[in-house]
Amino acid sequence: MAKRPLRVVQHLFSALVAWVLVCGGPARGQTVDVGAELTESEGKLSTADEARLQLLSDPDAVKKGTGKDRSRPPFEIYRSQIAPNDVIPWLKPNQWCSLSLDLQANDDDYEGSLQSLPVPLVGMPHEMIYAREARLVKAQRSRLGMPILLPRIPKEKELLVELVRPNAIRADQLYSVPLYSLPAHQMLVMVLTKESNAAYAAWSKYSAMIPATFDRGDGRILDQMRYYRLLLPLEPDKPLLPSHPLTWTAISHIFWEGMEPDVLSASQQTALLDWLHWGGQLIVIGGAGPTYSIFRESFLEPYLPADPTGESRLLVEADLKPLSDSYPPPFRLPTGEEPTRPARSITPQIYEQFGLGYTAPEPIKPAAGRPLYVAGLRPREGAVTIPLGEGSPDLLAVESRVGRGRITMLTVNPTDPALAAWGGMDTLVRRVVFRRPEEMMVPMAKSGESFDPQYQDMAMGGPDLSWYRIAARDVGPRVYRAPSESRGLPRRGSPPVGAALARQQPASMSVDFATTDGNEGPNLPGVAEWVDSTHVPLICRTLLERASGITVPSSQFVLKVLLAYVLAVAPLNWLLCRYVLRRREAAWIIVPLLAFGFAVGVERIAAYDMGYDSACDELDLLEIQGTFPRGHLSRFASIYTTGRGQYTIKFPNNPTALALPLDIGRSIAGEDLTTSVWRSYPVPALEEFTVQPRSLSMFRSEEMVSLPGSITVEADGPRRVLRNDGGLELRDATLVDFSDPAEPLETYLGTIAAGATVDLDPAEAPPAPDHIAGFDGPDPTELLTKFLEYVEKRPEAVGELRLVAWSPGPAPGPSFEPVLDRHRGATVVVVHLRYNPPPSPASRHYNSMAPKTAEAAGRSPIPAKAAARRGREEMGAS
Repeated sequence: MAKRPLRVVQHLFSALVAWVLVCGGPARGQTVDVGAELTESEGKLSTADEARLQLLSDPDAVKKGTGKDRSRPPFEIYRSQIAPNDVIPWLKPNQWCSLSLDLQANDDDYEGSLQSLPVPLVGMPHEMIYAREARLVKAQRSRLGMPILLPRIPKEKELLVELVRPNAIRADQLYSVPLYSLPAHQMLVMVLTKESNAAYAAWSKYSAMIPATFDRGDGRILDQMRYYRLLLPLEPDKPLLPSHPLTWTAISHIFWEGMEPDVLSASQQTALLDWLHWGGQLIVIGGAGPTYSIFRESFLEPYLPADPTGESRLLVEADLKPLSDSYPPPFRLPTGEEPTRPARSITPQIYEQFGLGYTAPEPIKPAAGRPLYVAGLRPREGAVTIPLGEGSPDLLAVESRVGRGRITMLTVNPTDPALAAWGGMDTLVRRVVFRRPEEMMVPMAKSGESFDPQYQDMAMGGPDLSWYRIAARDVGPRVYRAPSESRGLPRRGSPPVGAALARQQPASMSVDFATTDGNEGPNLPGVAEWVDSTHVPLICRTLLERASGITVPSSQFVLKVLLAYVLAVAPLNWLLCRYVLRRREAAWIIVPLLAFGFAVGVERIAAYDMGYDSACDELDLLEIQGTFPRGHLSRFASIYTTGRGQYTIKFPNNPTALALPLDIGRSIAGEDLTTSVWRSYPVPALEEFTVQPRSLSMFRSEEMVSLPGSITVEADGPRRVLRNDGGLELRDATLVDFSDPAEPLETYLGTIAAGATVDLDPAEAPPAPDHIAGFDGPDPTELLTKFLEYVEKRPEAVGELRLVAWSPGPAPGPSFEPVLDRHRGATVVVVHLRYNPPPSPASRHYNSMAPKTAEAAGRSPIPAKAAARRGREEMGAS
């Protein structure tokens, strides 16, 4: 009964509030023109008044509507994707990739962060959180993307990400991103076509795509060992190409067939050009239709190797015989048979004519009334041609170099029904399209009147399958870690996988396929991996430690201190208290004093006064490709502070920047992990980077930078001139000509000022100094020497003309919080001025039947070394 008056009061109060909301007048001091309001609203109630009226007249309907809205979750995450994969989220360990999520906020506008849970860095006492700003408009679907790098794919095959507000105790939403590990050697191939891409799906079964050493019937193992994976976009007019240029490392080739270039966004176009100049391979599909005219006045038009002439031809079977003879079908192992003892053999006649890995040529038979369409192309200056076959007047392709990469324009469409049904198409795709080397075979065994091909159980790694390279990641020997027992991400306190478990391998070697156990991919080398144990990071780490002046005490020093402490604590302390003080119990009082005294003494002996409370040393590497006005900048930096601190390194002027802690090589098993954050948007920043007191902490970063101009080689009559429009002063510049990889030719040029020119063929070149001078901070001599001596013995790298120099001071860009007392460094500049034309598919590297002579390659450009010698001889004669 006591509650009834309270309920009456509540009902009366509610009625009063409702009456005020509906009938409430203007506040004091305000006037309202009722006629004007009726005119503007045409006698209708406002949305708010209608809601209030409905609350009074039909409260049950309001409750039902509220319940309906509450049935939807506060956030809806529809899907996650890892570019350029539409469906299966393939991801390579130790490589950056672009993760994107489609999501929506249902309750209200949202301002927070999208971030991952901590990801441990293998072999380091660090873990990373990848984050970006998340701003969501209510009931509006949004797409948020950010770059991530995983050293390992967890056994759960997922990455947990969350939506969280600033300073929140718990996350607002948690989502599991599925992951599928892509072996290090496998490369992705993107197909860009406005037509149906089903015709390209058959290529997945070609010998060009998979090794010849495995039974094709074992799909599970074969899928792990394959060389390439074709990506066929679900929406051809919206290809999921990454917009970040440093997340293209897993892509080796792009097939472009008739798709408008304007379909790509501006950031995708820029990223594609960066990818091309650092080793990407773009194949433009020809044939009937406007396959070439779509590039007119596009971003790719200046880089194409040829122009369409409009003079096409229609070829029948007789006209295609040179093509079929040039590309015989490969010898394939029958399904279900052992790779070392195939049942089908090769006759001596076939072997003598076509080699061990091929069968007799098959004719190309176009359907009646449907001859093969061959488009006409006019090569541009510097381009090379690939004939349709020996003795044929028609061209198969025209191609040229774009930086380190290439663009190949085919005159035919390889998906034409006549070519698709031809057995030699497999060989043509491998040699011309993929430009993949031929697999090795052991000496054969003769059985009666036939030969049995003996395949080696060996594989090709990433360097054989892709031309893409980044100097800071791929130069020098590589260190690969042995697979661990646990394939998940390392947990806190787990022992690091360091140099003790590592084994060195050359950049490219054949590895036994038996190294896989079915769950983890083969241990084959990859390309462009972000690994701190490669040669350039190791050199920079050593130079930074040397420049800091901080040295780790030697083992002898530590042993001497331990022996002295043990002697002082036990025998000397006891003798002092027993015979001098005659109070043995005083030994317990002296022990803490001895410990404190030894700690202070060791700290004073090992202390190093830098003269600054905080300092940063930086060694940068700027890599430039030919005349391209953009460069790849790698930073390797160390930070020192007298007290423990957390730094934020921001890159406010470059959205392509990426940064992570650098492994210093001194992690201890069971050491607590420190957590840092890489925030990619709106301002790229490495946050909460912890620096321990009186010690070095290191980080590395990469970014694509725009240059005011390019560094080019120009012809001045019979002489060559180098023009420096890159905006940097180049000191101790040295030109290295690798026309003959066995004997590179070095020419010391000295200092080249910004905007200046220098003669590349001087009568007397000045001698190169043994050590450079004038730098402040890390000595770049060792890094310069590495790039002067490094030779890449691959067909695509032959004939490189390389300029190696250094510039004082670190490259501008990052800002540090808190502000550093000292920031110094140097920038090493590596310019790939020129490469030879793309290696011919008829050379022995791609065709085992080709003769070993240099002329068999079909191209004989005059080596720059020979031209330089000829010029000097002419000058001497004059």
